[in-house]
Amino acid sequence: MDDISHFFGREEEASRFVSVINTEGQHVLVFGDRGVGKTSLAITTCRVLLQRVMGGGKYIEKRCDSSDTFESIVLNVLRALEIEHQNREMTQTTNRGGKASIKIPVAGAELDSHRQNAVKVLHQVSLSSPSWVAEQLQSKPGIFLIDEVDAVAGKEDRKKLAELVKLLSDNKSPLKVVLVGIASTGSDLTAGHPSVQRCLKEVQLKRMDDDDIKKIIRNGFKKLGQVPTEEVVTRITDISAGLPHFTHLICLKCAEASVVSGNKHIGSEVLTAALIESVKDSENALKDSYTNCLHSFNKPLEYKVIVLGAAQCKGSEFRAYDIRQQLQDRVGLDVEAAIISRRLTAIAAKAGGIIEKCGRGYYRFVDPRMPSFVKLLHGADKQSAA
Repeated sequence: MDDISHFFGREEEASRFVSVINTEGQHVLVFGDRGVGKTSLAITTCRVLLQRVMGGGKYIEKRCDSSDTFESIVLNVLRALEIEHQNREMTQTTNRGGKASIKIPVAGAELDSHRQNAVKVLHQVSLSSPSWVAEQLQSKPGIFLIDEVDAVAGKEDRKKLAELVKLLSDNKSPLKVVLVGIASTGSDLTAGHPSVQRCLKEVQLKRMDDDDIKKIIRNGFKKLGQVPTEEVVTRITDISAGLPHFTHLICLKCAEASVVSGNKHIGSEVLTAALIESVKDSENALKDSYTNCLHSFNKPLEYKVIVLGAAQCKGSEFRAYDIRQQLQDRVGLDVEAAIISRRLTAIAAKAGGIIEKCGRGYYRFVDPRMPSFVKLLHGADKQSAA
């Protein structure tokens, strides 16, 4: 998401973001679960800031992966700002002028004397030093967005990033740093750096409200001149469970189907067909985790039903009793809580399982996106069966 006209919800978080960035010496840390819209918030807000608030400056974006280090991350911004980032030898020439005295047997005289000295010096680069990097960047206006900081494997590298932010803050630099990553607490992304908290303000993104998800759905279809039924809006909202990633994915597939058919009315038939396409385009990590877990049991269908019931539970944690209620209400199945409990224990005991135990009698999904994927898959399965 990189256009403010497509951005809905998150007004409170966006307002805090703007307030922090517009304060001298302050930088931003955006964190939360996968799929909640961290990158969309950061990119959209940064571009608006540069255009309307900061009055210019350069926008530099770096998306990290497991191979990145502090050096590879800062190299990105140094190149973008055309700052010398390689060691090289230079020759500096200096002119010296003055009067040179000479003595001759008969009389004294003075002559003009000019000398030229050539000195070789080394332009020393230290990419591994936060203080050196801060010195190069501190006078450059703009925003440096570092996305997926959680992917950086080295704890020391994340500490150096925090140190860089602190140094830029101390020097009142016009270059603002925005760190974005998956985490349950902000300190996870800065490796617990003790003194960065005062200048690195946290913006935590949680799941979106249903009303904001519905705004995304209705406004998106309105721009295309397409009309979804209320049932379609409600089902997409339920599957999304506050994660705009799934909202965009399902709506995209609905819109494509509508364009192909030439019918601007989007009803349940279009939606169920779109769910099948959405499953195909879902992240492989989700599909593989789900499939590998269930297929490791002798009776995968039984476990599939339990996982579906768990996906329907409200909140991040659930009990066997909660699953039983959902199965009764949603699909008309009456399964004893003791049977459900045994199945949950078996899933949680599997290495690489999709559900884990988080307390006595309480469980949760390992990946917070899994419930939405399970509901997405269930909708696609119903269409395939039909």
